[in-house]
Amino acid sequence: MTTASLLSLPTELRELVYGFLFGSFTIRRGFKHAGIPSSTEEPSHRIALLLTCRQIFGEAWRHLPLNCTLHFRGTENLLETLLSVDQSIVTRLRHIRVRAFPFPLYASGQADYYPTYYAANALALLPGLCLDTLVVEDCWHGFGLGDGWRDVTTYFDIEALLKGDAWRELTYITPCTDFLASGYDHRRKRRTQPENWDVLIKERDGTDSGAEVQMMIIPYKQEKATGHQRAEDGRIMQPWTAKPGHEVIENFRVAAPDQALKGEVRIIARRGKRATAVQLGLSQNQSWKKLKGKEGGFAPEDWTPYHNDMADAMGWIYGGWGRRMQLANQALSS
Repeated sequence: MTTASLLSLPTELRELVYGFLFGSFTIRRGFKHAGIPSSTEEPSHRIALLLTCRQIFGEAWRHLPLNCTLHFRGTENLLETLLSVDQSIVTRLRHIRVRAFPFPLYASGQADYYPTYYAANALALLPGLCLDTLVVEDCWHGFGLGDGWRDVTTYFDIEALLKGDAWRELTYITPCTDFLASGYDHRRKRRTQPENWDVLIKERDGTDSGAEVQMMIIPYKQEKATGHQRAEDGRIMQPWTAKPGHEVIENFRVAAPDQALKGEVRIIARRGKRATAVQLGLSQNQSWKKLKGKEGGFAPEDWTPYHNDMADAMGWIYGGWGRRMQLANQALSS
């Protein structure tokens, strides 16, 4: 009686094994225990397969970036990691989760004064990125920055990400309804959602393409119910719509029952079936190399800085001046 080995299986079955093995594998970066998967299983139990022999390594290695999820504590952790790996790995990544901290780059060469950009702009530094799923967590509410503009900033974060090209399905998670339903909007930029975002993505990909944007709310007060969608942890989700808060304050008659709901909100966007979901790394038909050499700073016109701050103003986010400079050097020399 002979003992079957992995290599005795047909190639097609081995491919399925590799995909299944790494499909629920999460690699964390920037957290206290960086690199440890979210499951209780030791990482060596899966990675050990890559060490068995040269043939299995060659076959299985390419399935790791295709199937695992990279979970980054913040935007800077994402850039530090992906700017330091080979381009061939970036193009094979399919699943990323990140908290959307703004990130700094010293485009002018002055380390004491720099522009801080929205997280969506970071994707333009990673040409070739083509994700099946991108999960982005709001840094402005519940955790992170205590910023006076945060309701509007979260809204701008979402809108910038919806206009991006690096993903096929985007989920933006914010712990409350304030980004839309609060009365604060000094620029009067917010609109009724998700209707307008849905129109935006359908204009990009076609009305009949399957492209859509939904907003779901997970109410703080969970009630027993059947037939509802559920989050990954079992909490009930339901569709949510809302008018911008300032409109409700100015005219209470536009308020609807959904406006009074409170809870975690998820914006779920899906690109059209034939949409090209690849980050080109270009802006205004200029290459990244040309943008970096641009006199007065590399940022294109559609990169609106969140802040222009002194270098130590938000140092607690980025872990110190030296680490920020390291990121800038990586990005500007890549």
